[in-house]
Amino acid sequence: MPEEIPTVMSCFDSMEEAEQFIEDGAPDDLEQVTEAGPTSRAAAATVVVGRAWTGTSRSGTVLIHYGSGTGCYGVTFGFPTIASTWNNNIRSAEGLSNCWSSQYDGTSYTGSVITCTPYCATLGSFAAKTSSIVYRPVGTWP
Repeated sequence: MPEEIPTVMSCFDSMEEAEQFIEDGAPDDLEQVTEAGPTSRAAAATVVVGRAWTGTSRSGTVLIHYGSGTGCYGVTFGFPTIASTWNNNIRSAEGLSNCWSSQYDGTSYTGSVITCTPYCATLGSFAAKTSSIVYRPVGTWP
């Protein structure tokens, strides 16, 4: 995985607004993570690869991760750091689009790990310890 991935964060008042933004191709966000810029976005779909919540069982505030393509069909998406307000604050998680979600207690995919296959209603003793996340193809373990 790349060592340096720019962090791009957009906030929304509702889940519907966030999903519409992603469906629209994450305008202006995808350009920040690709060197080619807007011309490359037209050929790539934008897809939700996972969600994480501050509460158990999909409750509380939700963090949505997305990427380009069709999901984790032969592709891995990594988030080596998460925003400070989310760091050590995740209590449930889910992989989507053929992804399993691996939560690490250290940045850059270090330390202990728990994998949600694809959904964890609770993270058990790992609750509120996530500092980085990887979305891997279903059936792939860290």
